[in-house]
Amino acid sequence: MKKLGALTIVFFIAFLIPATAFCANIPNPTQNFFVNDFANVIDDSTEQGMHNAAVRLQEQTGAQVVAVTIESIGDDTTLEQYAYDLFKKWGIGQAKENNGVLILVAVGDRKSRIEVGVGLEGILPDAKTGRIQDEYMLPYFRANDYNDGIAGGYVAVIQ
Repeated sequence: MKKLGALTIVFFIAFLIPATAFCANIPNPTQNFFVNDFANVIDDSTEQGMHNAAVRLQEQTGAQVVAVTIESIGDDTTLEQYAYDLFKKWGIGQAKENNGVLILVAVGDRKSRIEVGVGLEGILPDAKTGRIQDEYMLPYFRANDYNDGIAGGYVAVIQ
């Protein structure tokens, strides 16, 4: 009987604690929800331009594109899991349409990912988001120009 009680406790800990409880290193969004430059690599004018484009997109379509820069995802998770957890925790896009896009750049880790809500996967499949990174972001990142790389990727996603 004691084994059953211990198994019940383990079950509750493993399955019923919200996933975000395990994502303590995911920051909260800033007031400028669409551009969250925690790594301080985007200049003010670029950030304002990205924000303005995101507001227009949301007004026209309801979709949200959010860019996030961080120093590191840490050692406890993968980039894919971190992006997914951040996407869900912040509620990017409209819940019913699931029409959000997250552009995540971990500067210190030299990693990036574009996470796309299910509602936009037809428009932005993995192959296309990979090409956006390859063509518009990574060439700039290799030259340590995160500002232009993020801006280029952001514009490509919005288009």
